[in-house]
Amino acid sequence: MNALSSEEKANAKKKDAIPFKSWWMVAVLFSLYVFSWVDRLILSMLIGPIKEDLAMTDFQMSLVLGPAFAIFYSIFGLPLGWAADRYPRRWVIYFGVTVWGIATMSCGFAKNFITLLLGRVGVGAGEASLMPSAYSLMADEFPRSKMMLATSVFQMGGKVGSAVAFGLGGVAIAFADQIHHIQWPLVGQLAAWQIVMIMVGAPGVILALLVFTFSEPPRRDAYVPESTNDKGEVEGPRKVFFRENWKLMSLMVVGFSSVAVCGYTLTSWVPEYFSRHFNWEPVVYGPALSMMNLFAALTLVANGKIVDTLYARGMKDVHLRFYIWLMLAIYPAALSMFLVENPYVFLGLYGLIQIITVPFIIYISAVVAMLAPNIIRGQLIAMFLFASTNLGMGLGPTLVGGLTDFIFQDETKIGASIGIVVVGFYTLAVVSMMLALRYLRPAIERAEARSLAAEAKANADPQAAAQ
Repeated sequence: MNALSSEEKANAKKKDAIPFKSWWMVAVLFSLYVFSWVDRLILSMLIGPIKEDLAMTDFQMSLVLGPAFAIFYSIFGLPLGWAADRYPRRWVIYFGVTVWGIATMSCGFAKNFITLLLGRVGVGAGEASLMPSAYSLMADEFPRSKMMLATSVFQMGGKVGSAVAFGLGGVAIAFADQIHHIQWPLVGQLAAWQIVMIMVGAPGVILALLVFTFSEPPRRDAYVPESTNDKGEVEGPRKVFFRENWKLMSLMVVGFSSVAVCGYTLTSWVPEYFSRHFNWEPVVYGPALSMMNLFAALTLVANGKIVDTLYARGMKDVHLRFYIWLMLAIYPAALSMFLVENPYVFLGLYGLIQIITVPFIIYISAVVAMLAPNIIRGQLIAMFLFASTNLGMGLGPTLVGGLTDFIFQDETKIGASIGIVVVGFYTLAVVSMMLALRYLRPAIERAEARSLAAEAKANADPQAAAQ
C-alpha cells in the first residue's frame, strides 16, 4: 500500500512539473524585461551631466523622465494589447524591443531638450509591446496553480533591471568618462552620458531575436462571453466584463496607479537625492541601490509561492489580499523614509518599499487571468498599464520637479518633494485596495461558473466548440 502510495505521489509530482520549454519562455521574457528597465532607468543616473550639457531645468528633466516616456508608453499600449489578443505575440514583442533599443541609442545623440524628449517618446512606444504580450503568453503556458510563481519570476526582471541600471550604470558612467575624448567616426566626440545611452540601447537589436527561440502557446480559455441586455441587444465580451466588474476594476486602477506614482517617483529621483542630500557619486550609490533592488527581487519568488499555496487552499482573493498585507506592513517605511539622515538607514527603507512598488503588475495579471476571457486579457493589462504609467511615470516625477522648482524653490528640498508625493499616494493606494477587495471573490466565482458552463457546453457539442 505504501509503495503504491509513493508511486501515485511520484506520478502526481511529475504531472505537476513545469516543462523546461515553459521556463525557457519565462527566461527570455525575463531577459527582455531586464533590458527594458535598464533603458528606462539609466537616464535617472545622468540627470546632472545632461542638465549641464543641454542647459535644462529640473522641471524639463522631469518631463523627459516622466511624461515623454509615460504618455506614449500608455497610448501605444492599448493597440499593442489589442494586437497581443489577436496576433502572434512573439512578433509584437520583437518589433517593440527593436524600436526601444534604437530609440535609447538616439537619446545618446540628442543635442537639446526637444530631441532628448523625442528619443524618450520612442523608448516608451517600444516598451509598450512587452507587458501585455508577456502576461498573455504566460497565462496560456502555465496552469493557474503555478501562475503566480511564473509571473513572479518574470517580474523579478524589473528589480534585476533596476539593479543592473544602478549597479552597472555607475561603472558604465565611470568607463564613459575615460573614453569621452575619443573622436568617433561620423559623429565625432561624444559626452560621457551620450556614450552610456548608446551602450545600453545597442543590445536591443540582438536580444529581440530571442523571442523566436520558444514556441507560441495555444490560447486557453478562449470562450467568448456574451449577454443580452434589457433592450434585447447582444453585448460582447468586453462590455459584459466591465458591466459586471466596473467597481472592482475602477478601484484597482486607482490603487495600482497610486502605487505606480510611488514607484516611478522613487526610481526617477532617488539617484539625484543621493547626489544632492548625501553627496554620493553614481559609482557609490549605484551599487547600493542595486543591492536593494536585488533584495526586493528575491522576495518576489517567495511571495509568489505563498500566494499560490494560499490560493490552492481556497483563498480565492489572495492575490489582492496578500498585496494589501504587504502594503500595510511596509507603510511605516514610507512614512519615515525621507525623515532619516543616515544614508544606510535610508537604503534599508528604500529596499522595503521596493518590495511593493515595481512588482504590482503581477497581482494585476493574476486577477485578470482569473476573471477575464482570453480574447480581452491583453487589452485589460494594457488598460491598467495605460492608467498606472500615465499617473505613475507621468505624474509622479513631474510633481517632484514642480514642487522643488515652484513651491520650495530650492533644489536641496528634493527629499521633501519626494516624501510628499510618496506618502500621499501610498495612503490613497491602501484605501483603494481595501475597498476593492470586497468585490473580488464574487467576481472570481462568476468567472469560474462561466468557464465551467462553457467547458460543459463544449463537451456536449464538440463540433460547435471547434467552430
